[in-house]
Amino acid sequence: MSPSTSPTPTPSPSPSPTASPSPTPGPASVGSTAPPASGYFTSLGPVGSWSSLPSGAQCAAQVHQSTWEPRPENTMQNNTMPAPGAMAASFALRPRDLGNTYNSLWDTWLLPRVDGQFTGTTDEIFQWAACKWGLPDNLIRADAVTESTWFQYLNYPTAGCYWLRGCGDAFSSVTADSITYCSGIAAVGGHDYQLDPITSVGGYPSTPTTGFCPKTFSILGIMSWDNPAWQSPYPAYAGNQNGTFPFTRDSTAAAADYWGAWMRGCYEGWITWLNPTGGDIWGCVGAWYSGNWYSTAATGYISEVQHEETNLTWLTASFDDSTQQYRCDPNYGCPS
Repeated sequence: MSPSTSPTPTPSPSPSPTASPSPTPGPASVGSTAPPASGYFTSLGPVGSWSSLPSGAQCAAQVHQSTWEPRPENTMQNNTMPAPGAMAASFALRPRDLGNTYNSLWDTWLLPRVDGQFTGTTDEIFQWAACKWGLPDNLIRADAVTESTWFQYLNYPTAGCYWLRGCGDAFSSVTADSITYCSGIAAVGGHDYQLDPITSVGGYPSTPTTGFCPKTFSILGIMSWDNPAWQSPYPAYAGNQNGTFPFTRDSTAAAADYWGAWMRGCYEGWITWLNPTGGDIWGCVGAWYSGNWYSTAATGYISEVQHEETNLTWLTASFDDSTQQYRCDPNYGCPS
């Protein structure tokens, strides 16, 4: 994909880069309140700070613990971690640095660091990922509102995932490549989305069939699909997926960890095919959605995320009631 340009969106009140992430020391006891409007991890670690970022274990000790949970539907995924080394092994089979499209550190340092080894409430997981990758936690909160309304994997017990609440991005047509991908994630993920029934609410945008399934999963809209054309002239990734599945679907921490890694790598300027991305976190947010640098789609998405961050949507009363964010189906019941 070739990056395009458009006017830079109005910046939101996100913090400027500082010397290093500066979280407030974690409390000694567990609270019960939502995070403060300013968040806990407010600093954006500057370009070049990647080598001094704290470890996942160090960040776990700095998380502000609270029983506040606006999405109890995430409980299973919040308490699920990938097997140690599983994500690294999956990524190792699918290297990014082909033809100098990524900095070599993407494969040698960044992706091996993604492990999803944390459990907690939804917000505690956001804090952990923000700390681990030197990002403001309010940025993660805002992007998760935009992507999924904070649902990691809302699904009907017998009818698949609830669209835009942890899965999304439909194929426009069936191809041999989409069949390979959909059949592959069915084999490793324990659910065949190609066989899902039609639901009155929250279902696939078109009639499910062979070669139709979600491209993205999780609370942060992580793309699992990888078009073989994106790898040309190099071989397609195994199963036409990028190595994130099923980890980022089944584990909220894995999803937040991968999102944080991608944002850090982009902010460091390591996506060489995209643009000189170093130091532009909002450009990276737009590229996360559109795959392009300040395209029309990217700037629209940036504005959405900035709106959610400015409005602190996750602290509103209506957001706090998860049952206001979905509807039940008369045949398949309520998603959970």
